[in-house]
Amino acid sequence: MPSKASVYHAFLFVIIVLRHQPQEPGEGKGPLESICEYETQQLCPECFNGPSVCRHADQLFEEQRGSWFNKINNLMHAHSTTLGTFRGTDRAVMKTLNPHKAVESLQRAFCDMVLEEIPSAISRDACSWSLKGNTKDSTMFLKKVILDTGRIEGCIFCPANGNLASLHRFLHSIDLDRTTGLWTLLAVRTNVEILLLMLASKHKVSMPFPRLLYYFGFSFIESYDGEPLSKFYNSPLHIRMLIARELIKAAFAITEGIDGFRFILTDLSPDNVAVSIEEEDRKVITLSIVDLNNIIVIDSYATTFETDRHHVHRKLECEGCFAYSQNDICSHSKKNSDLNYFAVCQLLLEDLNGNAAAGFLHYDHQNLPNDSDESAIQVRLLHTFLRECVYCQPPHCRDRSVILEDILNVLNRWSS
Repeated sequence: MPSKASVYHAFLFVIIVLRHQPQEPGEGKGPLESICEYETQQLCPECFNGPSVCRHADQLFEEQRGSWFNKINNLMHAHSTTLGTFRGTDRAVMKTLNPHKAVESLQRAFCDMVLEEIPSAISRDACSWSLKGNTKDSTMFLKKVILDTGRIEGCIFCPANGNLASLHRFLHSIDLDRTTGLWTLLAVRTNVEILLLMLASKHKVSMPFPRLLYYFGFSFIESYDGEPLSKFYNSPLHIRMLIARELIKAAFAITEGIDGFRFILTDLSPDNVAVSIEEEDRKVITLSIVDLNNIIVIDSYATTFETDRHHVHRKLECEGCFAYSQNDICSHSKKNSDLNYFAVCQLLLEDLNGNAAAGFLHYDHQNLPNDSDESAIQVRLLHTFLRECVYCQPPHCRDRSVILEDILNVLNRWSS
């Protein structure tokens, strides 16, 4: 039987050998570098130009907390948003263009289409975006997927007829340096937010969006713009009124859009709005829309709209959900839609089940001064305008932009 000393020395020898073994390629790399290399070298090398920027990815962004396993799991699988710091100092948010492996799913769908057309031409194991020798076919495939009129999530282009021209104009409005047109199409299909941030930056338009700080592979880092609106529902009424004023301004800015593209939010919720309040001056509030993936893009320069009427949204009954007619929005003219205005009014007045006690500007009648007090009169007038905005029935609605201007006047008087 071997002695305890010999067992100890054998064990020590194994440790020393393992410690001095040469590392395999990829060992010692951080999670972001590994993911970036997979995306740029295996998943879609056709998406990127120039030298890889993966090497310093882990020095750019550090997750707020969690193990390395959690970092990889969050980025590659369930979570598309990660809080952390950019370059070790500024709070930031990292998002992915590949949530739930959406890029892999699209690639498989493209390869299945080619295999169906030419069953004996290729092997299923050889699936890639340049399956037929170039990316022409995969580009056409992605454009078809993006412009599928049956799709109701993600980025939708209007008008419904002739929207290929609108997509091309949108793509040409964005400057790319390290990526190709294939990458841009994948971004439109999986998470268009990064392109909207690029568009605002290029045209130097002030929008209630986060700032794009950096991007690599299929990941991008944007500014951290505050706590979600949902955390302010129990704040004092005067604070919520100041926030409401910024939310209305945001609705006007987004509806006006950039470079002739008007944006209609289809997922405006308390968790998709970030709010920041200055510590030294509580009246200074900034607000950003931080989830811009589910959005309708109206090309106001298009000439193929079916009608020349302004789209006026009619409240649709849908318990616990936000309902709208995509067809109505996309068939009307470049004069625009008032859906953003309706959505803001509804969020301020009530929740999605019509409960006014759960609206952002809820108030307790007992805590208001007596009915003759000016502040009580202003609060009730505010709710009168909000109910008109939400429950008016077209074609008998006042223009919702005018109603919002009336609401802004009330909020400005309150804060003065």
